[in-house]
Amino acid sequence: MTEQPDEPSTEIRELRARKRLVYALVLVGGIAITLLSWWFRGPDDPFLARVYPPFAAVLAGLLVVLWRQWLTLEHLEGLMVLVASALILGRLAWHMHFAAGIEQQLMVLVGGHFWAVGLLVAGAFVMLDRRRGMIAGIVILGISILLTVTGALREYMAAAPPAAETLMYLVRVHVFLGLLLALLAAVAGMRDQLQRALLRAEILHDWATTDPLTGLANRRAAEAGLEREIAYARRYGQPMSVIIADLDHFKDVNDTHGHAHGDRVLREVTARLQARVRDSDLTARWGGEELLVVAPGIDLREATALAERCRRALAEEPVAGLGITATLGVAEFTPEDDRDSLLARADRQLYAGKAAGRNRVVPPPDPLPGT
Repeated sequence: MTEQPDEPSTEIRELRARKRLVYALVLVGGIAITLLSWWFRGPDDPFLARVYPPFAAVLAGLLVVLWRQWLTLEHLEGLMVLVASALILGRLAWHMHFAAGIEQQLMVLVGGHFWAVGLLVAGAFVMLDRRRGMIAGIVILGISILLTVTGALREYMAAAPPAAETLMYLVRVHVFLGLLLALLAAVAGMRDQLQRALLRAEILHDWATTDPLTGLANRRAAEAGLEREIAYARRYGQPMSVIIADLDHFKDVNDTHGHAHGDRVLREVTARLQARVRDSDLTARWGGEELLVVAPGIDLREATALAERCRRALAEEPVAGLGITATLGVAEFTPEDDRDSLLARADRQLYAGKAAGRNRVVPPPDPLPGT
């Protein structure tokens, strides 16, 4: 059977959706700027007259591709950088080789087109990863330098060399662009290091707080979560209950069917319980075949009903091909409780249920501790 690729997480899907929205706004803005530049063009600018309308059509096509999601976001980002590079560097080539002399165009070049080259370099780092952004930035800067040098040489060969001050302006502009490239590369490197550090921290946190078999919170995370809920319930006077569930005769499952099948049972039990509890509940593997549910905001009666739904979810249908039942003890938090006393009362009810025949929910007859 072919292995299906993992589905992206919710965070990744949300990030991609935000990026698509930003890119859509950029493309709409690019189309508007292109058409306005074409409409208000001068009579002696054939580049604007001939190139900008088809370029606006290309941007509109990219917008359709983005909207219909015909390409992956990574491929679309590379295509957008390529299209923008073609226009900006093509326009720069026009000014350097076909328009009026560099001397006459200095304000236009420094005040507009070279800033567009800098923006293009920055966009490459934003839209591409660090390695591809660095390669794209070097290529873009290299082409800009080449066009500037060949444009100046053309004027020298035509016996109309630009002034030394003009050449110094062009040198300073490209030094600035080189510094911008270096700064963006450094920032991108720090960004990647930060992302790796955050990923390592997240992995270590998962290892420290997640049960590897079931994917539930482990005992350490459950104790910390229970302490938080107790503090909240005590401070605001809100109800809070706990449920301890223990699978009946689970040792027989491991002895008869093997530990691998026992693990499968635990995973399916976990999935069924997770489908019955609320999003606000904390479900944890408390130890072995024991599971803990911390249920904030509900009293003993509501917690008992929740526990009964969980019990029926296991008892009414086979679990991994086996008849599996569970006994559940329930206790409600009181102001006199701490973590240990609350869990001890739920544990007492659990053992009372086992003594009474298993496969049942046993709330205490009185929520007060010590009864």
